Amino acid sequence: MNIKRQSYGTEEIPFSPFSESDSHLFVSGQGGNDPLTGEIKIGDLESQTINTVKNIEIILGQRGLTLKDVVKVNIFLTNRQHYEQFNQIYSLLFSRPYPARTLVYCDLNFDLLVEIDVIAKLKPYEKM
Repeated sequence: MNIKRQSYGTEEIPFSPFSESDSHLFVSGQGGNDPLTGEIKIGDLESQTINTVKNIEIILGQRGLTLKDVVKVNIFLTNRQHYEQFNQIYSLLFSRPYPARTLVYCDLNFDLLVEIDVIAKLKPYEKM
């Protein structure tokens, strides 16, 4: 899969999609842009949330991880009225036992309705 680097307007955003420690992978805040086209479906919380989690899954997959390896999720929503709808979508994307979670309301750039960052536990390297 050819992943498009996130770019909005004329300047690329200066951040790493992830960084890691000895035991955890820290995924930077991801938005609801389509990973192939970079397009954001404005005004559609469900599409943005699904694409956001797909972007996270792509990054996790680069280290052999899945959503089941996520231990902490930080969610940023622009609209308090989206809380119930977001929870319904979230419960279909993440499975029990759910990761620890924080959700805050704020303004987001680029017409995003949701942004999510995660922390995942790295799997120990197998010795050869």
